Amino acid sequence: MLKIAWRNILRNKRRSLLSLVLILISVAVLFLLRGYFSATYDGLELMAINQYSHLQIAKEGFWNEGSEERKILSSEDINKITKILDAKEEVIDYTNTLEIAGILGTEDRSTIVSGMGIETDNGQNLEIKSGTKLFAGDETRVIVGEGVRKKLHLKVDEWVSIMATTIDGAYNAGSLQLSGSFSVGNDDADSHYIMMPLSFAQTMLNTDGVDNFKVMLSDTELTDSTIQELKREFKREGLAVEVRSWRDLANFYHQVKGLYDTAFFFLSILVFILIFMSILEIMSMSFFERMGEIGTIRAIGTRRSQVFVQLIEEALILGIIGGIVGVALGWGAGVIINNLNITYTPPSSGAVPLYIKLALNNGITPFFIIILATTLSALYPALKASRLKVVEMLRHV
Repeated sequence: MLKIAWRNILRNKRRSLLSLVLILISVAVLFLLRGYFSATYDGLELMAINQYSHLQIAKEGFWNEGSEERKILSSEDINKITKILDAKEEVIDYTNTLEIAGILGTEDRSTIVSGMGIETDNGQNLEIKSGTKLFAGDETRVIVGEGVRKKLHLKVDEWVSIMATTIDGAYNAGSLQLSGSFSVGNDDADSHYIMMPLSFAQTMLNTDGVDNFKVMLSDTELTDSTIQELKREFKREGLAVEVRSWRDLANFYHQVKGLYDTAFFFLSILVFILIFMSILEIMSMSFFERMGEIGTIRAIGTRRSQVFVQLIEEALILGIIGGIVGVALGWGAGVIINNLNITYTPPSSGAVPLYIKLALNNGITPFFIIILATTLSALYPALKASRLKVVEMLRHV
């Protein structure tokens, strides 16, 4: 039956070619879209991990939005957590952070900023735009977002003043020397975000505690298992802390992923409908043109089920060939697009490269969408052809 179905496809070359062109273009477009979305997800994941680390540890209730009291890890909590993290082979790096917000300015200008105090020997996965990052031993230096630097017209090594509110609600002020500027890939964040040594932030807030630990792991896949192990060990030590992964904290990642997944879903439906209607029309035309032929093979003893299966096989062969070649076509187009170094500017960000992730699993969904569409589109013509009476079909000879 497959051999006969293949011969029928080759015999109707123009109709088969039209069907294949529609399938090829549809599969290639879906493959490219899926590759672009996958590359975007990977980039957003990397950005989220750079910003939040693989996981964070904080005082119980730290992430409760309704809580008015600021939850700070005490020095005793810090010592216990540090001891546990040091014993973990999968933990490759961690840093203590303390969030701080206030007013940063010079004699001529000032702006509202927010940021954090960090341990200067780590925790700086940033793109430095000017100057240098913070180094161990820097006690009174600061790095600011590129937007902050431009807003205040700052130069490297220039002194700035900062005013903030302590944990107890009192005002405190200090001076910092600009070490450099950075970018996190978001213009809004770059226009108000700063980083300073943890010791300086603790002095400004009048505390010896920290907000949280940011922990980097050797492999992102170990995040969930490491969190479960840490929770058990923290419970044994009597630590009232919470552990959250980057997925729990990266709201922007989930918002963009949800938007793109929805867009791909509706585009897939549109492609499905397009292929379904197109192949249905082509198969229906083929049925009426071949009605005499089908009547003849029925007259010499071919069963209804065999006619039905033959027509379904023709559509299935077209779908399989079109799906495979379409993925290959999309792959080739992706290579070309990646080599063209095309850039675009998304909202609240600078120019980024248009990149297509070339992976076979990006072709799985488009391939099965096409197979389903072509197979279902052949059902009606196949059923009609198999149920008509032989005499009625032979009249069309």
